[in-house]
Amino acid sequence: MNAIYTWRTIKVLEKGYDMKLSELNYLLKRGVEEKDIAKSLDMDPKSKEFKKLIYNARYMGKHRRRSKVNMTTEEYINLRKKGLQVREIARIKNIKLRTLQYWKSSHGIRDKDLVAQGILPKTCLTRGAKR
Repeated sequence: MNAIYTWRTIKVLEKGYDMKLSELNYLLKRGVEEKDIAKSLDMDPKSKEFKKLIYNARYMGKHRRRSKVNMTTEEYINLRKKGLQVREIARIKNIKLRTLQYWKSSHGIRDKDLVAQGILPKTCLTRGAKR
């Protein structure tokens, strides 16, 4: 160890194999060099196993989680037929408005097309109209 580390950093490094993934993440955030971490774990810093361990620690809990829209296109159309706005449907389904808008576009649902097919009334297309 050529660098100067705090007492807590040194204690974590001394744990060796007993080091938790969160502690490894702590070391990486503190700027501890990978070669020092590899030395404390008694691993080769260039090995695939070590690189994978560092990757897992660095990106721990940061992977995107896709929110699931548990709704069929028929269910969406029925809710719209009942007179609900897109914002209200998002609130009922407990999802963000942007998520529902993305879901609609990925499923090829456009209110404009539903009005043209006669499924929805023309009033569904008016924006910001006072009721």
